[in-house]
Amino acid sequence: MGINTSIGALLLAARDEGVDFSHTMTIGRQALTIPPEELSALAKKHGIENAQPPGFAADGWADDFFVRFLGAASVSSMDYSDYQSADIVHDLNKPVPDELRERFDCVIDGGTIEHVFDVRQVLENYMGMVKLGGSLFIATPANNLCGHGFYQFSPEFFYRVFSTDNGFAVRSMILIESPLLSVEASRHLRYFHVVDPEKIRKRVELVNCKPVMLFVHAERRENVPLFASNPYQSDYQTQWKEAQREDTEGKPAQPFRYESRWKEFRRRLRQRKKNGLHRGRFFTPFKP
Repeated sequence: MGINTSIGALLLAARDEGVDFSHTMTIGRQALTIPPEELSALAKKHGIENAQPPGFAADGWADDFFVRFLGAASVSSMDYSDYQSADIVHDLNKPVPDELRERFDCVIDGGTIEHVFDVRQVLENYMGMVKLGGSLFIATPANNLCGHGFYQFSPEFFYRVFSTDNGFAVRSMILIESPLLSVEASRHLRYFHVVDPEKIRKRVELVNCKPVMLFVHAERRENVPLFASNPYQSDYQTQWKEAQREDTEGKPAQPFRYESRWKEFRRRLRQRKKNGLHRGRFFTPFKP
């Protein structure tokens, strides 16, 4: 878990857009994995003076980055164990204490959610700790990192979770492609905004051969009960509604058959073309 150059740049972009980091909660202690020269470049780009005074991040943690670069007045951390000296020891499979609810302007998960079994409880904890008008950031595997944690997540999952039903809205949904399994070890990254499948009425699927991380920024806009109803995948909601309007009885089922080898080969080629990161309808490249 940590703040690398890509995550640091995206957090700084959010700061420039008005996100408040005054009282920040990090899930796990966040290591700072940004080389000094890239820290200097980020400081220059975002107009931050005296960004790296003597002793800056001397302990290897990112707390100083949150203070000097993002303007945090306080930085708290939560973990299952105190092995990295987290301020709050708590099992995220269980509800957080009431005194932590709506306490933070910003909650940042730099790589925890995929390692915790009860994802619904994790999200309820994160969302519940964010103040009204505050922000939640999550960085987590999306593709080709099978085995890194319990889970990999799709953009649709977070679009449906951070909905008006739960009082949240997605401000940005970004895929980060890396040539290395250790994303923080690579300087050659590609960034893509991801469209909401509900808006285009189509599944946003990805077929590629490199590790991909997902960076989510959600904002709390209304104080409502969390998960009063379950999220559902958008294309199924559409199918259910359409089925209610159509007479589906009496249609004979067709026996299943494999395609010819030639058709299968052509399908594989189309699949790579149709579902790659170059697909402009789904993914829009940018540089943070």
